[in-house]
Amino acid sequence: MKLGLRTRVAIALALVSLVVAGGVAIGTYGFASWYLLDQRQTSALTRAVLDARAVNAALDGGASPSQTLDLVPSVGTSQPMIRTGGSWYTASIGLPPSVFPANFLILAAAQGAQQRIEVGGDPYYAVGVPLTSGTYVEVFPLRELEQNLNLAATALIMMSLVAATLGAVFGATTASRILVPVRRLGAGAQRIAGGELGARIELNGDADLDPIATSFNAMAEAVQQRISRERRFTANVSHELRSPVTSIVGTAEVLERHADHLTAADAPMIAVLGEQVRKLSPTLVDLMEISRLDGGDPLVMENRDLTALCREVAARRGVDPALVIGEELRTFTDGRRVERIIGNLIENAQRHGGGATQISVLSTDEHVDICVSDAGPGVAPAERARLFEPFARGADSESTSGSGLGLAIALEQAKALGGDIQLDDSPDGGARFIVHLPLRMDLP
Repeated sequence: MKLGLRTRVAIALALVSLVVAGGVAIGTYGFASWYLLDQRQTSALTRAVLDARAVNAALDGGASPSQTLDLVPSVGTSQPMIRTGGSWYTASIGLPPSVFPANFLILAAAQGAQQRIEVGGDPYYAVGVPLTSGTYVEVFPLRELEQNLNLAATALIMMSLVAATLGAVFGATTASRILVPVRRLGAGAQRIAGGELGARIELNGDADLDPIATSFNAMAEAVQQRISRERRFTANVSHELRSPVTSIVGTAEVLERHADHLTAADAPMIAVLGEQVRKLSPTLVDLMEISRLDGGDPLVMENRDLTALCREVAARRGVDPALVIGEELRTFTDGRRVERIIGNLIENAQRHGGGATQISVLSTDEHVDICVSDAGPGVAPAERARLFEPFARGADSESTSGSGLGLAIALEQAKALGGDIQLDDSPDGGARFIVHLPLRMDLP
């Protein structure tokens, strides 16, 4: 699954911050460790040379090695040592002479030497200076410096992580601000998709984003005008056809009543004509219903018992009211529209599902579910979304009648009431249409 833009920007800025802060931290640590170690070693070397001069002068004056070591000032935790006459002398119990590499002692006796050594995991800096009658070695511990550098490294790592966190927060915040106009466009598109064709995006004076909003508004305006033209066309055609179709239906009925006076060749044609015009009349009624829906007829809200309403509709459609299951459930709704929804679903079950097997009315805290189930062949998942489109026909359309407008009208009526219709599998093996309607205890 691809991460969202906001997450990707936050991760990118976090990584950039981490890399930059990490680079700065590494550079800072490298320079600081080099500088502090160099200063420490330079200071130790200077002190060791000065101490060696004092020791050499004392030995040349006849002082014993032990007396000479007492002359070395005790500063810090360094350990002075003297090698003379093949023996080692030290002022304190610390490192034994055996810890020094042989080449270090050779160089120290010949010309002087300095070297970092490690004893028991602790670092030391050893300085050797040749004397007239021996060698002077002074050892300086570097443990404290190493601990300070470790603390500094830990602090730099923490600062890098904090910088990465701040970078992620800044990236997420920045991405959120950048995505605000995109979300506005998305919200506008959703409003238009939901039927609010007058939705527009407000311009805010942004030179980069206003052209996008302007283009979106122009597109929405074009869509609204086109749909308005189609709605007007549908309404005009429906009204223009109403009178001629009514006349044709009346004429066909008159001819059918006088079929006995027609010739043997004309009677079958009149029967076919009557059958076809009777099919055309409901289609015209459905078209007029769609035109009224598109015109945005106002809702007539009233307090209705939906369970009783479903039983009334079932009885009028020739369905046993006992198939309606549910307790008394009152809500403020448009009863005429609910009747149209349930009637269309029952008619759909009769035509394509062998009749309704159960109509249940259930409620939750916020909405009502009216389920109309049948025992027909059901609807394949791939066809379910298309089934609610105008003039859509199922796989059995060749063997059944109908205009293909009933489910489209039911869905539009449900949306007008603030609800929706869902198509699912029935427990009986057929289809189950679930009408979701808002539960309103008071007038909206």
